Amino acid sequence: MSTSTPDEHGPPTEAPSLNGTKSAADAAQTQAALIDLANSVALLPQAPPIEGEEEHPEGAIALPVIEQDGNRYIPVFTTEEALLAAGGDPETALSIPVVELAANWPADDLWLAVDPSTDEGLALPPDLVRALPVVSQSAAGQVGESGPAGGEGGGGGAPGQTPTG
Repeated sequence: MSTSTPDEHGPPTEAPSLNGTKSAADAAQTQAALIDLANSVALLPQAPPIEGEEEHPEGAIALPVIEQDGNRYIPVFTTEEALLAAGGDPETALSIPVVELAANWPADDLWLAVDPSTDEGLALPPDLVRALPVVSQSAAGQVGESGPAGGEGGGGGAPGQTPTG
């Protein structure tokens, strides 16, 4: 697996493996990163409708697809700065909970590219994307049934926290 830094428009680094070849600390760090991602809100780039093209039905969103080295990716961005670095427009981007996007993942051949224009960018295969709602649910069970604490960018509550009541 390559850990090279992606260029400005290159593919993001692939998510670390959870198949036992990494140390327990690496697996825990990966799990924490997936929980943070699952409980975050991402910016999904949206292109303005092409002249003469019909608008999308109510409630439908356009999923931008980029292709790199034979793989197809849907790019999302965790900050406006990351979106701007990729040449996107925050004014037209759609804010969407990552867990909602993952729960409705459209195809088995589409990967999720998170912050693809940054050094911290990563790519998640479709099976891992579809697992994000489960990751989010299990994390919510660890911190109480009220859901993640902290709001946007807060990263949720700490594992092991007990709800007061």
